[in-house]
Amino acid sequence: MDISNKSKEEQLDIAKNSRCEKELWSLHKSTYMNVRRAVARNSNITNKIANILAEDPVLNVSYMALKNIKSTISRDFSYLKLTPCVTCEKDERYIECEQCDIKRVFR
Repeated sequence: MDISNKSKEEQLDIAKNSRCEKELWSLHKSTYMNVRRAVARNSNITNKIANILAEDPVLNVSYMALKNIKSTISRDFSYLKLTPCVTCEKDERYIECEQCDIKRVFR
């Protein structure tokens, strides 16, 4: 079965735990932001995957990719006010953004 056909939860588990470059390559293109974010935080990604995700249009993904040691590019976020959602360190498999107390305060 193609990874892209798996459920969001299954994709998140693979993104978080995989050491397989092929799986991580496939998941870095996921339609789910949290899956791409989990891939960005995985220490087993390649430099190429890290650098691609560092340019992701979703700040939650690109910020985490830039924090990954495999990223070889830099972006300046100093002009942005990074929200707690972007810098959140919670495991993507267990994030419940709508229930987040910090998000409610920030709004």
